[in-house]
Amino acid sequence: MTTLVAYAPRIPASTRRLRDAVLVVGAVVVALISLYAVFLDQGQLLTPLLGKMSSTGNYLHEFAHDGRHLFSAPCH
Repeated sequence: MTTLVAYAPRIPASTRRLRDAVLVVGAVVVALISLYAVFLDQGQLLTPLLGKMSSTGNYLHEFAHDGRHLFSAPCH
């Protein structure tokens, strides 16, 4: 009886290291943008989408307001 087995091609170690490095850099960038949005943003991130209304409404600030106090971060 013949059994067909599919083998996945082996990925070279250098390619795996490069892939891992790209994933780590991407995760760090997303984390830094998230921290900026939660702790420092005063409407600048939403300005391209909402225009002047984003800074006057201060939506990201108000959305993350309680979280800032939970982490003892100053926001006023």
